[in-house]
Amino acid sequence: MLVAGCKNTGNDDKKVTIGMVTFPGYAPLYLAKEKEFYQELEVDLVRIEDIAGLRAAMQSGEVDIYAATHDIFQANQGNTPPGVGFIAIDESSGGDGVAVAEGIETLVDLKGKRIGVEPGFPPYFILESKLAEAGLNWNDVEQVDLSSEDAVSAFAGKSIDVVGAYEPFLSKAVEKRPNSRVLLSSKNTPGLIVDLLFASDAIIAEHPEHLTIVAEGWFKAVEYIKKHPAESYGIMGNAFGVSAGEMEEFQSGLKWLTKEDNLSYFNRKNATNAFQTFEMVGNVLSLNNPKQKMLSADDKLTAIIIEHFK
Repeated sequence: MLVAGCKNTGNDDKKVTIGMVTFPGYAPLYLAKEKEFYQELEVDLVRIEDIAGLRAAMQSGEVDIYAATHDIFQANQGNTPPGVGFIAIDESSGGDGVAVAEGIETLVDLKGKRIGVEPGFPPYFILESKLAEAGLNWNDVEQVDLSSEDAVSAFAGKSIDVVGAYEPFLSKAVEKRPNSRVLLSSKNTPGLIVDLLFASDAIIAEHPEHLTIVAEGWFKAVEYIKKHPAESYGIMGNAFGVSAGEMEEFQSGLKWLTKEDNLSYFNRKNATNAFQTFEMVGNVLSLNNPKQKMLSADDKLTAIIIEHFK
């Protein structure tokens, strides 16, 4: 294990370790490695299945970069999370959402309802942000902590009237309860449920060129998928223990972000941009958690790496 903030001499100067939970949305990182799109940079990809573990690994120097959404990265109990976001890699585009029973027409109608949703997952934050837009918070509803799969069963059995879930469970919820519907999904929240790569202060200070190579590797992988889908889905499916077909089906609920997407997302002049979204997410989190420490987008995001690709 590396000492925090330090790098060994020699080959370690050509090595980067990226940590992530097991989420197929990160699959192009594996394709880039397989196709040697990281050039001379040795990139290790490691699975650490919780955000606390990823943060600890960053602080110890075990990983140099980790993947997280705006809300997962910012959620804290008064402690500043390590890392600075330098590239957006994927966006949920319909893969996460909220299904409601008959008679629930608007967000305001959620007041007093039993909602089945799992904290820490994108459907939870979609609900959290949309409740805030309607002038509500978690105190105005009865939140039941359920996984997406279990929430579908509870919704079908009518013990809850609202379910926050990711696909394929979101669609299954609507199928199993007559006259129910999807009230909102990540298609309605552009720029909100986006995964970014967050880099340690040490690698930003000592080897920013490595971050450019990682970003370039990602962009090459996304383009390669478009040109060689069968091969790409096979490689990526193998990395996550699923078939090429299963990987392609999973991808239908998200978008892998290109160089052009990033140039737009890191441009402050655009209505939907990473900096504005980061601040908005922090505000929503603070409404429901008095211990939430407000973070500055200027401190925790940088456009410098993406601007290299102009």
